[in-house]
Amino acid sequence: MYRARLIALMVTIMTAMGSSAFADGVSPWLPAPGAGFVNLSYVSQNANQFYVQDNLRGTPPMNGVPDGKGPNLGQHTVWLNGMYGWSDSIAIDFRVGAARSYASAGPTGGRDKYSGVTDSNVGVTWRIVDELVKPSSPSLALRVGAIIAGSYDAGYINSIGDGASGVEVSALAGKFFADRFAVSGEVGYRDREGDVPADVFVNVSGGVLVDNIGLSINYKLVDAQSGLQIGVPPFTPGGRVFPKLEEDIQFLSGTMNFNVTDTMNVGVTYGEVIDGRNTSKSKVFSVTMGYQFDTF
Repeated sequence: MYRARLIALMVTIMTAMGSSAFADGVSPWLPAPGAGFVNLSYVSQNANQFYVQDNLRGTPPMNGVPDGKGPNLGQHTVWLNGMYGWSDSIAIDFRVGAARSYASAGPTGGRDKYSGVTDSNVGVTWRIVDELVKPSSPSLALRVGAIIAGSYDAGYINSIGDGASGVEVSALAGKFFADRFAVSGEVGYRDREGDVPADVFVNVSGGVLVDNIGLSINYKLVDAQSGLQIGVPPFTPGGRVFPKLEEDIQFLSGTMNFNVTDTMNVGVTYGEVIDGRNTSKSKVFSVTMGYQFDTF
């Protein structure tokens, strides 16, 4: 029963992380060898304001456009993500998707619409400590991931991504309390090719299981370590320079996940960018269907 509840909470937290429009994450709780899960998510995000340096402005504050008179930016994405337990202490995860973005009007520096395959992510997680074996300690893990650039036009304000491959490394920790509560965290570093700034990222989640319903609150931080500032030379909106921005994001979301059967679940997530720099104040809604499997 303890392991079943832990798995249910892990699925809730992974649903929240895997269905985000922003930096995704993984969990220190790994599937059993030969077991795993697959999630299919639809994510819708939109924004009509932009964080520029430390101020919230209309989108985008450039070329004399009055605040609030810039384009409405949006993106619709279908994500497929999952994890497979390779051994007692090693798991493999992946994330890939397809997206369509738009900008309704204004000086976007590009076309109104883009579509294509998103950046993909493949990773390996090594669990150092398992709290099921050592209850006095939290579960601890390390992850290494590869980012594979997708197929889309990069460089514009409404591009699907930054168009750059790279690597990321992170440390993870999590703890299960009183059979129904769990908290987890991830701290990592992401480096991509070209002029895309490196990121420090943080993911924190807290979840509770009530019968067959899992609830979680999730916080994500992406802190670019360098980059251009919107409206400050040499930034030029028509120069395909948006991947070079110092884009900082703080994103807060909540997820409700319902375990339909022992192997199927459905989740709903809503979140907003609550602070940032050189990034849109996006509102994000997602629906996720998940399947848990065991090959043994």
